[in-house]
Amino acid sequence: MKHASRLFSLLVLTAAFVLLTGSACDQGKAPERAWERGAFQPMSENIQSYSLPNGVSIDSMYGYDDVIPESDLPLWLVVSNSNSGDVQVKFPAGLVFSPNIPDYQYMMILKDFSFIAAGGGTSNAIVPTFCCNEESLDVPDDDSYYTIAGREWDRETQELLDIVAPKALNTDDAVELAQEALSEITDGEGLTDSTKTKLQALP
Repeated sequence: MKHASRLFSLLVLTAAFVLLTGSACDQGKAPERAWERGAFQPMSENIQSYSLPNGVSIDSMYGYDDVIPESDLPLWLVVSNSNSGDVQVKFPAGLVFSPNIPDYQYMMILKDFSFIAAGGGTSNAIVPTFCCNEESLDVPDDDSYYTIAGREWDRETQELLDIVAPKALNTDDAVELAQEALSEITDGEGLTDSTKTKLQALP
């Protein structure tokens, strides 16, 4: 009788674990996009919050005047660090940057990006960003000013981020393809099978 009781308790615990695990998985699934095609913007339904490390703040962020291997339209970042020691700052893939003037593009990074904020002073970084509104708004320049909006989290964007996570987006072809993929999601009809196949074939 005691053995049967223990077996029943074990079954109940197992069922509860499966139920809780399933619920956790459901909660971890990216939601559908809340913004309309061709009109990307950060929306509460899809934006996860992001905070800089304690003591680190952004002094300015605006369009960089040249290309880098990882981006055709990067942003120039100036940060201050009030800590005595250096701090590593990590921007997660999908982080969105909002312009202060609505005529400019929203920008997004497609891979995790890290840099060092020097202790007790200011530091610079060139952030490899991609356009979210390619067909309709101006690209960033030194007259634009950007702030962090949060991390974009929707099913289609997350699929793109997962595909490019292990890829080296540091050649002209790879950067152009990544921009095309993001534009298909934000401005087109969604990530096409052809573009997805090309992305998966990248080294």
